[in-house]
Amino acid sequence: MPADDSADARRGDRRWLLIAIVVAVPILVLIAALAQRTWYPTGDQAQAELRMLSMPSHPPLVGAAGRIADEQFRQGNHPGPLMFWTTWPAYKVLGGSSWAFEAATALVNIAWLGLSVWLVKRRAGIGACAWYGAIALVLIGGFGLDALSQPWNPWVALLPFAVLLLATWSAIEGDRWMPVVAVVAGSYALQGHVGYLPLVVPLVGVALLAPLVRWWRAPRSSTDADADATEGRTRPSAAAWALPLGVAVVAGLLAWSGPLYDLVTNDPSNVAKIIANFSTPSDPPIGLKAGIEAVFQTTGPLGSWVWGGAAVEGSVWPGVLFLVAWAAVAVVIAVRRAQPALTRFNVLLAGTLLIGMFAVSRIFGSLYLYTFRWIVVIVAFQVFSLGWGIALLLPRPSPAVQRRLAGATVVGLVLLSGVMAVRVSRQEIPYDQSWRSEQALAPAVAAKLDPGTRYLVTWDDPAYLGGLGFGLILDLERRGFTVGGQPQYDAAVEPHRVMCSGDFDQVITVVTGQNNIERWRQREGITELASVDPRSDPEAWNETADELVDVLNAQKAPDADPVTRDSLEHSLNLLLLAPGQTKHVVDLASDLVLGGVPSAVFLDERDPASVPPLEAVDLSSTHSSHPC
Repeated sequence: MPADDSADARRGDRRWLLIAIVVAVPILVLIAALAQRTWYPTGDQAQAELRMLSMPSHPPLVGAAGRIADEQFRQGNHPGPLMFWTTWPAYKVLGGSSWAFEAATALVNIAWLGLSVWLVKRRAGIGACAWYGAIALVLIGGFGLDALSQPWNPWVALLPFAVLLLATWSAIEGDRWMPVVAVVAGSYALQGHVGYLPLVVPLVGVALLAPLVRWWRAPRSSTDADADATEGRTRPSAAAWALPLGVAVVAGLLAWSGPLYDLVTNDPSNVAKIIANFSTPSDPPIGLKAGIEAVFQTTGPLGSWVWGGAAVEGSVWPGVLFLVAWAAVAVVIAVRRAQPALTRFNVLLAGTLLIGMFAVSRIFGSLYLYTFRWIVVIVAFQVFSLGWGIALLLPRPSPAVQRRLAGATVVGLVLLSGVMAVRVSRQEIPYDQSWRSEQALAPAVAAKLDPGTRYLVTWDDPAYLGGLGFGLILDLERRGFTVGGQPQYDAAVEPHRVMCSGDFDQVITVVTGQNNIERWRQREGITELASVDPRSDPEAWNETADELVDVLNAQKAPDADPVTRDSLEHSLNLLLLAPGQTKHVVDLASDLVLGGVPSAVFLDERDPASVPPLEAVDLSSTHSSHPC
């Protein structure tokens, strides 16, 4: 895969379009496959689609709600709304359904993926571009249905981050319009998930400064003879660089217009919440040693970037050995000056990886791969640059061999594309225990409600942490009902859906857990609207629950209250989120949550003003930026 074509030849070669199409095929097949399924979003995905319903009358100014809170425990959001703004047009054109949201998310990912293919061709030539196509296919196979089509903010940032790395590299190589691409891609990634902040800021900074440095270092020339002596590398006019940088600034301001408007109009602003969250973390950071270990656990050449997964576990040695091999080839390429552009790309990857290690060391709370899944993009690029470097070190094949290799490459890419298309399209939509419960509950609930009545949706939901409640708000609003949530959930449902006294007529409550449901059934003045038990094997589920109770009692402090099935029901999902739990506890709790939890929906038809204080919905929470 030599990359010694001239720049003009590389830019005139349109074969990259074929590579981009082949790489996009698995996602297109996935979109078609998802059209055959019915999906009821819950949790974060329901919150995301609520923002689709909000536009254009209430465009979101900030990103998805996150594990972010200020000193007064008011929940914050990730930095910005670009993931919603960019998908909304396609969402509306495709019909405004939940499938349309999946399809719109996947189409945006295709755009980012195609842009990355073009950038590689632009910098490295068609041979390296074909190799990148293979790497990209393996990478999106590792992403799976989840990261390619689910509108979850940590996932939508992955491919923009890949484009950011490539655009920064191109800016270093002297492509004067790449700062614009870097600003847009970096803004998209960072607005999706605040965890990209330590990487996006320096990368965008390099992309903005590199052309200026290159311009400053270019030799001045005022005569044709001087220009010939420097092979045309004369310093261009300042305007040649000022225009792209000016466009980059304008693009940045437009991309951040929502958060900037929130900053000057809301108190507290979302920026203030983010600063407070990281200034006073709820738990101590995991530390540099644990951060480096976590990085190496996820950087093996056949690890998470190939197979996906959410856990951070396993040996560090595959990651260490791969880094050594990659670095060795990179050093040889640099010493031989075989391809200076590749060497500069390797330096960029090395710097990004080092910053990433430090960033991971500052994570606090439970460590999951989604908090730093950008690492799989870095690993994919390392594999790409390693293969490119090895190809440069091998003897250049004869023209006849090159033709045979080109034919084999085409066949290989098509076959790999087909394999990945089958792989991702056959996967199940994640969290099926939750959305299938919503699929059973929401239509049954809607059929028993009065369209002229205003409903406050609440939940008593330790299993899904309100996930079914958010999904019910989404489904009922889509059907035309007037619904909203409590003020403490303003970051999730958006401020215009917050309901206070006088804003609602009746209260709907989503309840999870068998014992919990039985208690609600004993309440007076409460009507059960629908219920569902998604457990495929209740007996095995109960045995797992009993085992978890025994394990927790064996681990508890002597003076702590004993764990019972009832108390377990009220802390089930918290066992997955709270740091410090043993792997055995987390595995058992995961089996219970993923196995499904009985759920029901109840309606309180009493006049809210007549409900006794002890039974009334609490609207007095101060953990809200929009209290009642």
